[in-house]
Amino acid sequence: MIVANTGSVSLSSDGDRRAAYLLLGESKPEIRRVEYDVEKELKALHACALPYAEWAAKILDSGSFPMP
Repeated sequence: MIVANTGSVSLSSDGDRRAAYLLLGESKPEIRRVEYDVEKELKALHACALPYAEWAAKILDSGSFPMP
């Protein structure tokens, strides 16, 4: 059995703002990165009234995981 948790697609904690996903191939698991419009997502987060939206925006903007 293989268990893998790559976390959230766009809430990176390694300093890379690109979205990440895990590809399970026949040889070994591989994390892939893709570009997306981070600025557009940040604007949407700042405009919404979701709890912790500002905290999530900091994660998206920096690519790192600050404590709330």
